[in-house]
Amino acid sequence: MNEEDDTINAQRQRFQCIGLLKNSAQQYVWGDTQGITPFVEAHPVPGYPIGEVWMGSHERAPSKLIFNNSELALDRLIRQDPTYWLGDHISTKYDDLPFLFKVLAAGSPLSLQVHPNLEQAEIGFSREEAAGIGRLTPERTFKDPHHKPELAVALTSFKALAGFRPIEEICYLLGHRLCDLLDFVGKDRSELRSLIRRLFRIRGEEYSAFETELNYRAKQLMYSKQEAVRDAAHWVLELQSRYPGDPGQFAPLFLDLLQLEPGQGLFVPAGVIHSYLKGSILEIMACSDNVIRAGLTSKHMDVDLLCDILDPETKPMLISPEYQRFEWGTLAIYKTPAREFRLEYFETNSDASSSPIAIASKGPKILLCIKGSFRLCTREQIELSARKSCFIAGSCEKIELRGQGKLWLATVGEIDT
Repeated sequence: MNEEDDTINAQRQRFQCIGLLKNSAQQYVWGDTQGITPFVEAHPVPGYPIGEVWMGSHERAPSKLIFNNSELALDRLIRQDPTYWLGDHISTKYDDLPFLFKVLAAGSPLSLQVHPNLEQAEIGFSREEAAGIGRLTPERTFKDPHHKPELAVALTSFKALAGFRPIEEICYLLGHRLCDLLDFVGKDRSELRSLIRRLFRIRGEEYSAFETELNYRAKQLMYSKQEAVRDAAHWVLELQSRYPGDPGQFAPLFLDLLQLEPGQGLFVPAGVIHSYLKGSILEIMACSDNVIRAGLTSKHMDVDLLCDILDPETKPMLISPEYQRFEWGTLAIYKTPAREFRLEYFETNSDASSSPIAIASKGPKILLCIKGSFRLCTREQIELSARKSCFIAGSCEKIELRGQGKLWLATVGEIDT
């Protein structure tokens, strides 16, 4: 055993079931540090801006629990004692925390991408393991054997491309000339996979001609009386300026352009092609880092695999939370089809400072305070101030919350008894 294993074993009997987290900042060319730091504590190193802060146990960037001036990696703690950290019931279904919680801020568009379903992830992961492709190498696609359904909830005004537009909209936005060049008839959605495959295989002078025609069409659409059409054209021109020579420039004409305001949610199932364009969100997903890319990036891309995995029929889902009103304030619950995760939002008034709020004790939880401060009481208690996060073990039997402010709670989606 190494020194950290010795520390875990020595302290296991006196661990608290609740602890503050030190989380990993992910820095990307598309990131926006100023869009991250109002919501969560993060410490960038010189280089790209922060794009994401991860809260969870994913092996690529596990959070660390802070106990008695020690920092212990959450993934190692869970492997050592899954029953304690996940709880009796969850540990029989999962061998790790089943969700990954993030704050994401896009200063510029993310890659055009899809996520695999569970079967596709398992097959792809096994294939790359057998081929000896290192998990951290740039050409690796499947980082783990898990699917990645995800929920995004806007913290600021947020723009995204997600899911295909209706066929008639695509035909109108492309116009006759581009439809002819792309051999796109536009009779049914079965053509959409072929459209993507054709578009992303164009190279050299042929693509230059397409790019010129696209620029001409976007400038035409900027004169439309419809704001939604002008918005699509604006993003085409924006992508052309940022990603010259990249077929992802076409995406605003065939994908739905969505705007979320703070508190609105978007659920993206497996197979839905999407790109987050601008703004800050909370993201919760199954604990995976599997991304198949086809454009708007310098990272590894696999257009054929993306076309095989994308599902033209499946649409993203706009998620409105279920609100519950109490004397102490408001609870909003974001429900999705995903079994691995659920997101809740607490906005409390002064009554919550004197009267405790009981939190359901089943299942592991990650809490993030974005405003105010809270005191969390289990067998122990901790103070959770703005931009701080904490982990609550699934073995905690009673959880009480006091304080005034705004708090997000991430937990397992389905907890049967």
